[in-house]
Amino acid sequence: MAADSRLGSHISSSWDVWSDFIDPFELGVCALIAVGVFVFVKLRGGRAAEHIHLPLREFNKGHSFSPTDLFAYPSYCNICEENVVEGFRCDACGTVTHAVKCAQVAHAQIRCKALSSFGPIMKHHTIKGNLPLNSMCCVCFKECGHAPRLCDFRCVWCKRTLHEDCLPQLPEECDLGPHKQFIIPPNGVKVKLVGIRPRRQTVVNSVRPPEAADWTPLIVIGNRKSGSGDSAAIMGTFRRVLNPGQVIDVNSVKPEEVLDWINLLPEYTCRILVCGGDGTVGWILNTIEKLKLNPRPAVAILPIGTGNDLSNVLGWGATVALPIDIDALFDRIARAKLCKVDRWAVEVRTYTRIGIPLSPPKSFISNNYCSMGVDALVTLNFHRKREQIPKFFASRYMNKFLYFSYGTMDVLERACYNLNEKVSLECDGKAIELPTMEGIVFLNIPSWGAGVDVWNLNRGAALPQEIDDGYFEVFALYSSFHIAQMQVGLSTPHRLCRAKSATLTLHKSNVPMQVHLVSRFEF
Repeated sequence: MAADSRLGSHISSSWDVWSDFIDPFELGVCALIAVGVFVFVKLRGGRAAEHIHLPLREFNKGHSFSPTDLFAYPSYCNICEENVVEGFRCDACGTVTHAVKCAQVAHAQIRCKALSSFGPIMKHHTIKGNLPLNSMCCVCFKECGHAPRLCDFRCVWCKRTLHEDCLPQLPEECDLGPHKQFIIPPNGVKVKLVGIRPRRQTVVNSVRPPEAADWTPLIVIGNRKSGSGDSAAIMGTFRRVLNPGQVIDVNSVKPEEVLDWINLLPEYTCRILVCGGDGTVGWILNTIEKLKLNPRPAVAILPIGTGNDLSNVLGWGATVALPIDIDALFDRIARAKLCKVDRWAVEVRTYTRIGIPLSPPKSFISNNYCSMGVDALVTLNFHRKREQIPKFFASRYMNKFLYFSYGTMDVLERACYNLNEKVSLECDGKAIELPTMEGIVFLNIPSWGAGVDVWNLNRGAALPQEIDDGYFEVFALYSSFHIAQMQVGLSTPHRLCRAKSATLTLHKSNVPMQVHLVSRFEF
């Protein structure tokens, strides 16, 4: 009993001392804050562990109007119904307005194409006027929309046209038209609110697939900074056919958010159409690998970049003609066969003179080729100038001219002269003797420098070079003038070897490098 009494007395006195220093109210506030922080971190961590959601902030802004200097056929304002020569057209639903004031009214009065309209059936979404030339009514099969005024209707999803008098006879359900196998129906898209105020946002929660055996949804990813800057007009063409949420600019929405469509449709193989150059394609492929998507989507390319080497090798062409024939393109995508492409890991390590690592290794992924020296120097100068003056690089042909200009400058400067004295090369464990050179290239695909089959250049019998054989080709460049000669077929590369792995060691000086090869290159 005495021991228990002393213990109780000790506890009581300890509390008295503690309460002299800490106020119980302050202790309660601190505990409440700690619990709040714990719950907040748990909620954020749990959401991130599941997947990254596709936000709808870019698709809830109403119409996506683009200025049009001259309409291809007679058009009329959907607000004041007057003739429009120069005005605005919505990329998604095709609403036309002739002034900024009318465009503001259109946001409030005319409903645009919706990403989500969750419901049991897919309904038509009709808009008055501005029908294509030679339109036929889907009800009475007579010509419609030809009167010189805003008349008759068209569905923004299935593209059917009809007279105003025939509108009551139009069936309630819409079949999404001839390209329905690529479209995510808005009535199957369910959204939800996530996060806490003031950062709460609407995201795609789930997708209910349509009852179609050949349904392969298409996600179009564009980059408005690629090539000649035609991406905005091209994406507008796709928005008029697909669900607006399927057509996304990576400068506005992160690639990780775009690819949430694949997470939402795990039982279907989605197709991705990348509208950009080789850099944009590599960016999307890296993101797919980073997210470990299952099943992996099939990637097609619409070449609007400057070089487009990968697109050319895979059969999508070196350039694209505008305006796009959307029917022919969708037919090519539907008939395209799947193929595999080697992708190489490039690891960069930095050491002191006595072999001590200076920093953690940096890793890159290469699809086309990896180069060091004069070839990379020209690309580096071009990239720096494009970042400074992006509007000056709005033409694919101007970009090629600037590449030529920087190459011509290096003919005089020769900044990478005697590169062979600064580096050593080992391929598949064997030392490679290097000639007097200013550049070295590790080539993965049979296309380099905007379409040159450089490995087989001026050879009697072409050597087998595949994009999925597990090998890359190595060749040397004598100078930037040597590059220009190969571009027009007047010279050949100095072929070094074919290999599965390589180690390139830079002994001194700084040399430009570009990654456009599982291989490791040590610098």
